[in-house]
Amino acid sequence: MKTKFNRTNLSKDDLEHNYNPRVAVPNAQEYIDDFIERSKTARTLMEGVYDIRYGSKPKQTLDLHLPKDSSNPPLLIYIHGGYWRAIDKNDHSFIALPFIKNGIAVANVNYDLCPSVTLTEIVDEIIEAFHFVRNQVEEWKTKGVYLIGHSAGAHLAGEIIGRNFFGREKDHSRLKGSILLSGIYEPEVVLHLDVNEDIRLDQEMAFECNLINKPPLCESPIMICAGGDEPEGWIDQSRSYFELCDSQNIKVDFKIVEGTNHFSLLDQAMSEDYELNKKVIEFIQN
Repeated sequence: MKTKFNRTNLSKDDLEHNYNPRVAVPNAQEYIDDFIERSKTARTLMEGVYDIRYGSKPKQTLDLHLPKDSSNPPLLIYIHGGYWRAIDKNDHSFIALPFIKNGIAVANVNYDLCPSVTLTEIVDEIIEAFHFVRNQVEEWKTKGVYLIGHSAGAHLAGEIIGRNFFGREKDHSRLKGSILLSGIYEPEVVLHLDVNEDIRLDQEMAFECNLINKPPLCESPIMICAGGDEPEGWIDQSRSYFELCDSQNIKVDFKIVEGTNHFSLLDQAMSEDYELNKKVIEFIQN
């Protein structure tokens, strides 16, 4: 077992480098802009039911994309990142394309952002989305639910699987697996970053939302990924959560994807040209 990364005596610059992906990846905005443009194109290439409301707050909506000519497809719930303070589901519509091509339905979830809401309120919204989707599966004619989240979205997926929701699941709405991409699992690191001007996290809320204190309560397998070019502190977030899951005898796999940073990891997970996307699809189909 690798020694846990020690952030105690890091300088402010080192903290920002290790725990703010937009600092660690100098051309981060180029990736973000590319995802937005590809999403605009994707929406012209696939059918969807857009802005389905799952709650009463302004951004509590989701988009549903169903594969053609597929009976009872599995349903993948996608939760975007953005450090709980940025990005919109419309910026990530592109993620659905390789899945619907492979007979997998996608629910692309939006949620309200800090500082208009708190992190705990975002967690409540995502849990509301999860219950809404599971209640819709028979109407949507899907079978089996999977979670996938990137960055802060991986944290929110972890909040779902850390709850006691999985005791008596119906077959069509059963959670069958979770994919966590380059996640942040200890929100305490945010307390010392510039992004906390927007997130407005305090020590109590950070502790409440710390997933290292919340082992998953689901019985379904978990796939955890981090980019090989990410800073060691950020990789350690995924490694620590993997070790927590493994200690609970949960079926969990941890992959470090060499040659990828925080943003190119998402690209490779969601683009059919890459091996990582093939592994994610295989995880869902098997």
